[in-house]
Amino acid sequence: MDTKVASSRTDPPDSWRWRAYPVALLVGLGVALVVMAVAANNSDAPAATVGGDFPAFYGAALIAADGDWDNLYDFDRQVEAQAELQESADSARYFAYPPQVALAHAPLAALDYGMAYLVYTAAMLALLVGAVWLAEPMLPWLEGRRWLATVIALTFWPMLRAVTGGSNTAITVFVIVAAWRLIGEDRHLLAGLVLSLLLAKPQLAIPLVGLMLVIGLYRVVGGVAIGAVGFYLSGVPLGGWSWPYEWWDTATTFGGIDSEVNGFSSVSWLGFLENALGVGDVIAVSIGWLLAGLTSLGLVWIWRRYAAQHGAVSSLGTLLAVAMPGILLLSPHALSHDTAVILLTLAVLHSVDEFPRWFIGVVWALALSQQWIRSIGFSPGFFLLLLVGWWTLTRLVFASDGVGRSDAPVSSHVAQ
Repeated sequence: MDTKVASSRTDPPDSWRWRAYPVALLVGLGVALVVMAVAANNSDAPAATVGGDFPAFYGAALIAADGDWDNLYDFDRQVEAQAELQESADSARYFAYPPQVALAHAPLAALDYGMAYLVYTAAMLALLVGAVWLAEPMLPWLEGRRWLATVIALTFWPMLRAVTGGSNTAITVFVIVAAWRLIGEDRHLLAGLVLSLLLAKPQLAIPLVGLMLVIGLYRVVGGVAIGAVGFYLSGVPLGGWSWPYEWWDTATTFGGIDSEVNGFSSVSWLGFLENALGVGDVIAVSIGWLLAGLTSLGLVWIWRRYAAQHGAVSSLGTLLAVAMPGILLLSPHALSHDTAVILLTLAVLHSVDEFPRWFIGVVWALALSQQWIRSIGFSPGFFLLLLVGWWTLTRLVFASDGVGRSDAPVSSHVAQ
C-alpha cells in the first residue's frame, strides 16, 4: 500500500548542480575537519583545539580499552584519561553514559586523538546522511534533494555543532527516523528493537515509547521491552548486576552539577527556569515540573486524538513532528545542541506547507544565536522550541476544521 503524500514541488531546474554543490560543500567541510584534527594533534591541549564534547567519549574509550570498568565514573580516573587533552591538569569532560556506550567507543582508543575525532565525526555525518535517505519514502519532497537536504540540515547550527562538536544527536535522529520507516513497513518489532537504542538517553526514550503505547503500537513497545532486556544484560559483564543503579546515580548527580555549570545551555522548561531563578529554586522547580507535566498530558491528548482520527501508523510523521519539541521541553535535562532533533519536525512541516520567509529566518537565526549562549546567559533554543512547537500545532493539528487538516498526516507507509 502506497500512501505517500503528494508533493507539489517541482524538480530543481538544474538538478546536477543541486547535487554537485552540496557534495562540494560536504567535501570542503571534510577538508576543514582534517586540518583541525591535524592542528589538534600538534597542540599541547588537543581538546581545546577541536572536539567539544568528544574528549568525554575518547577518555571513556581509553578507560574501556584498559578494562577499568570499576572506575569508569570516577572523576579522577576520567581526568587521568584526558590528561594529555586538556589545558588544565585537573579538568575533564565528564562521561555519564551507560558502560555499553564506553565499550562501543573503545576501538577509538587505538587511534590518536585527532584521528579518533575524524572517525567519530565521519560516523555522525554518515548517520545524518543515512537519516535523510531513510526518510525519503515518508517525505517525498526529499526525492532528488537528499544531498541538498543534508547540507541544509548542517546549516542548522545545533546539528552542525552536534556533528562537529563531539555530540551524538545525529544518532538520536537516525534511530527515530529508522524506527519511523520500519513501522511504516509493518516491521514493528524490529522498529522497537531499534528504538531501544535510545535507552542510553532515557529522557528521550521514555516519553517517546510511552506515546507509542498510548496510540496502541504494542508490538513496537514489545520490541523496546526486548531491547531493554538485552540492554540490561549487555551491561552486566561491564558493571555488574547493579550497573543501572550506578549509572542512574551518576547521571542524576552529573545532571545536577551540569545544571550549575551549563545552565545557560538548557532548553527545557525546568532547565530554563532554573537558569533564570537559580538551580533548586522552589518557584523554578515547581513551575518547571508543572509545565513539564502539562506538556506530557498535552502530548498524550494530541497523540490519542490525532491517531484515532487519522490512524496511528499513517499519521506517525505528524505525531513525531509534534513530539520532538514537546519532549525536549518536558525533559529534565536538554541542552542547546539537542534542539537539532526538531529538524525532523521541520522536514515533516515542509511536506505539508511552504514556510514563509520570516519563519525560516527566525528559526535559523534562533538556532545560530545559540553559539553565543555564554554571553547571552541563556539559550535561545528554548524560544526556538516554543516557536516550532506552536507552528506545528497550528499547521498540523489545530487547523481550520478544528480537528486537523485533511492533508496534514504525513504517511509512515512505504511502497512495497
